[in-house]
Amino acid sequence: MGVILLAYLYYLPTTDYLTLHYDANSYWDLSKQHFASGHFSFLSSYDPLRGYLFPLLLSPLVKLVDSQQWQTLSVTRVVGAGLAAVLFGWSVPALWQTITGGPPVGVIRRLVFAALGFALWRNYFNFCLTDFPAMLALCVSLTCLLGKQRIWLGLCAGMAIAAALNLRPVFQAALPAVALLALLPPPGQGWKWAAARFGAFGLGMALLLAPQLYFNSYHMGVNVPWVLTSPPGTPSLYIQQLEWGLTMQKYETNVGDDYRYSNMVFIDQEGRDLLHQNVYLHLTGVTQYVHLLQQYPLPLVGVWFRHVFNAMDVQYPTPYIRYVFTPTWKLAWLNYSIWWACLLLVVRIRRPLSGWPRLMIVVAALLLPCAAVVPTAIECRYLLPLHLLLSAAVAFSARPVAWWRSVTNRQRAAALALYAVVITSAFYASSQAQLSLTEAPRDIVQDIQNSLLPAREEAW
Repeated sequence: MGVILLAYLYYLPTTDYLTLHYDANSYWDLSKQHFASGHFSFLSSYDPLRGYLFPLLLSPLVKLVDSQQWQTLSVTRVVGAGLAAVLFGWSVPALWQTITGGPPVGVIRRLVFAALGFALWRNYFNFCLTDFPAMLALCVSLTCLLGKQRIWLGLCAGMAIAAALNLRPVFQAALPAVALLALLPPPGQGWKWAAARFGAFGLGMALLLAPQLYFNSYHMGVNVPWVLTSPPGTPSLYIQQLEWGLTMQKYETNVGDDYRYSNMVFIDQEGRDLLHQNVYLHLTGVTQYVHLLQQYPLPLVGVWFRHVFNAMDVQYPTPYIRYVFTPTWKLAWLNYSIWWACLLLVVRIRRPLSGWPRLMIVVAALLLPCAAVVPTAIECRYLLPLHLLLSAAVAFSARPVAWWRSVTNRQRAAALALYAVVITSAFYASSQAQLSLTEAPRDIVQDIQNSLLPAREEAW
């Protein structure tokens, strides 16, 4: 972890961000509200769209920045570096080890995984956002349930999954799978032991969600322990997200000067026509969406497919883009190569995996939050569990040299042909999506050509 920590501590200050933006700034402002009266007040910071935990965790940093007159980003970068080191250097490798039942992941493979994470996500760690902390909490919860057979680890797992869904409410979709994992007795233990661990798991959740219950009751008069995501009596944010999801293939955020709007909307014309042709100016409930699915299943599945592809198509290693029209094909190429390597790994599976029922539950816990956001206005970070799963599979399982030596020339040719198909198809699909950017379509094919061609000499 030390190498990863030092790499991020060196890199992050070299980025040209000067301030927090949008969601990151909102979380920081929420933390400041804890001190609005001049001293710390737990109840003074509340937003129905956000959980209590993250602003509370940030509050010591806010106090430190104010008391020492430090720059906010100087502190958030240090915290981000530590988060990256723990997630890439320990948490995900530890979860992988417990899933596979093998030896600890070696240092080199951890560094390969960290390098892939750095390439795809490095600038996210400048900012105080909940995506990676929630992912860390989910990994910790699963590791506690799959690791050593200790009842007190059930308590830790409950607290960790509660933290994950308070940080990112969509992680509630993972709760059934995680709860099932907590309930099932591990090998060598009976149902009484499993019931005791499940009780500890529930207690851990209750301990961490009790403040949210108190917050909701105090501010909104609603006695639920979950983040509300919308005040009572107001339209559901998820319904609004479903509507946006019909009209756009992808959403990104611009903070630079080469694109005139902060919202980078990639239009989905087929989905937009689907919405408007059915006389729905606005979705008012899930019932309308289900009705659309019943009437137009294939077009709506097409919308979802474009969402998945575009959410997996990482073009920028940052949530806040400073240079929209910069060549991004090298990063995309690396990402598509990970997809190809994962396809080869799937093809190479020759026997059933040991402990596959628990493995399927873990995969469900990771992918259910991804499935829940597929119909919405999608961003790459929304499918973070899937991104990290693919990168981990390649970094921890691939043995390219041994594989190359063990296969025939025909198999090598087939693998290279598959690589050409994956890369070509992905670039084509990405180019079509990037051309749908409102106001100023991106031509990534032209970007590739411009970056590969040598610079022309000045006219003589």
